[in-house]
Amino acid sequence: MIKKSTLFLLLFLCQFAFSQVEEVKNYEWDAVPKFAEIPNEFLSYPAVVLKDDRFYDNRVGYYAYKGFVVKHCAIKLLTDEGVNNFNKVNINKKYVRDYRDIRARVIKPNGKINELPQDKIIEKDNSDERQFVFEGVEKGDIIEYYYVIKDYPDFSGVEYFQRTIPVVECKFQINVIPQTITYAYGYNGMMEASTNRQKIFKATNLPAYKFELNATNYANLAKVYYFTRTFSYDFENFYRDLVSYADGTNAKSMVKGLINDLKLDDTSIPLDERLKKMDIYLKTNVELDNQTNYKKVFEDKKITPKMVLNLYKDVLDYLQVKYKLIASTDKFEDHLDQKHVVPGSLSEIMIFIPETKKLLSPFYYWMPYGPASNNCVNNEAVMFYTEGKYTATTNVYYDFIIVDSPSVDDNLVRTTSDITIDDDMETVTVNKKMETTGYRSFYSRYYIKHVPEDKVKKYVQNNVFEDVDVEIKDYKISNKEYENNYDNAKPFTFDTKVQVKEAWLENAGKNYLFSIGKVLGKQTDLYQEKERKYPVDLYYPKKYIHFINLTIPKGYTVKSTDNLVFSRQMKDDKNEEVIGSFISSAKVEGNILKISIEEFYNFTHLEVNRYNEYRDLINTAFDFYKSSLILSK
Repeated sequence: MIKKSTLFLLLFLCQFAFSQVEEVKNYEWDAVPKFAEIPNEFLSYPAVVLKDDRFYDNRVGYYAYKGFVVKHCAIKLLTDEGVNNFNKVNINKKYVRDYRDIRARVIKPNGKINELPQDKIIEKDNSDERQFVFEGVEKGDIIEYYYVIKDYPDFSGVEYFQRTIPVVECKFQINVIPQTITYAYGYNGMMEASTNRQKIFKATNLPAYKFELNATNYANLAKVYYFTRTFSYDFENFYRDLVSYADGTNAKSMVKGLINDLKLDDTSIPLDERLKKMDIYLKTNVELDNQTNYKKVFEDKKITPKMVLNLYKDVLDYLQVKYKLIASTDKFEDHLDQKHVVPGSLSEIMIFIPETKKLLSPFYYWMPYGPASNNCVNNEAVMFYTEGKYTATTNVYYDFIIVDSPSVDDNLVRTTSDITIDDDMETVTVNKKMETTGYRSFYSRYYIKHVPEDKVKKYVQNNVFEDVDVEIKDYKISNKEYENNYDNAKPFTFDTKVQVKEAWLENAGKNYLFSIGKVLGKQTDLYQEKERKYPVDLYYPKKYIHFINLTIPKGYTVKSTDNLVFSRQMKDDKNEEVIGSFISSAKVEGNILKISIEEFYNFTHLEVNRYNEYRDLINTAFDFYKSSLILSK
């Protein structure tokens, strides 16, 4: 029988939870709103966000399992461009149980308020969106709207607050469910103002967000991560969550069968070779898919990512192979927080084998045993280890490390292009071979299996010629098999024969101007980039080697090759080692023009003060892409 004091406590908690929901469930805006003044430096933008408030309320217990979310926004339109960009609002309704309330209004400069009629809020045909259009708005107006969502409880997530226009004020709030702990952490300007009942984060005067090429853009945005647990949570708890999937599941016979079939326990074979064999077998015979029974993985030939992690772990445990788990962030999405564990950001999970000093990447089916996930090369990570076999009571230890980087020569793109021009001086034919090793080949081998047959030709064109319009006449893809990830002598290869659709040849009187640089495919143009906010970050070191052979049409000569010769290099801070380079050479041998190019980036991070050097190097490749030669009759 429940004691009176306990019953009173439960009733109190229930009432408390309901009272918190009511604040969001029956949300109302101010009849006469007041907004903070817009800073002068924001007035040059087409529009400015005056308010961006987001409130979360979860209701769990006493036969209730629901959540309410409020999103409330106000935008000042400063120019005609701002009117065109922000006079429509779309709300995605996918996976949402119900919209309790959607309201929108326009506030004129003189203070007059016009609320949008409900019949102006439409459901778009054949879409998961609702839309409302602010008709007749003008620059100087403020558009304001809010909506209340009734949905299932949201116990974890991330909210981003920076936009392509400045934000004057923003707020995130999530109410704490009784008898739980709600964790929330703000980054890049989101300051905490929490109470006992609510996690609250605010920011003022957030600058506009501008995407920069090769930068950790999303990692630098103002945002809040949140998650709820029924107990205190730290890195040790994260590790226990990570490895606890198969707790209580006796799958020794399944694991033993795999080990016997593959002879993984034959110690006369080096561990390195045995781990390769295991990795190849699993990633070529068992597909990532929904699977509810761990013991039936090999029967159903299906496995979830979490099961893959535990299967690898169970095999290693059975073989008594020492290992450590590593968790890192996608460096372009999140910086690692060493003070607080943020489960939603620790997306890169790997198994480190001390004996071989290599990594297994169970969650990524395109990643072979060996290198780290390309999303976290040279990134911070947390490495976990235990003393002896892990159990629920085992002490868990961890250190912060930097993830190793592969060699620049491990990530190679090599192309050979043989170009001929028909006697009519109109049709250009290119036989181009592209070979890739390293990360690019890893992903290609995985991705090509999922490309529909009628899309393969387009996939080949996009990879080999990158936005240059050509007509694929013939193609062949070789070394597609996953096991070739372990043999750089068998690169993932495209062999193509194409004809050029767009004009590479331009008649110039008796001569012809031939745009030979286009054979590389579209190159990045950074000439318009004058200011840089963030450092340069690349996924991994990489190298390109190109050979171009042009058969000079009969009766023509190449007037000069000087404009095909480029040389640009970057050195490290000590000016000793070349870390970036684009060097091309060109010469005529008989009736063949031969061009050789070596381009490489042997780094993953450059401080922003070196951006101009990097931009000049990238633009050198673009200059070659724009290069032409004169064919003289």
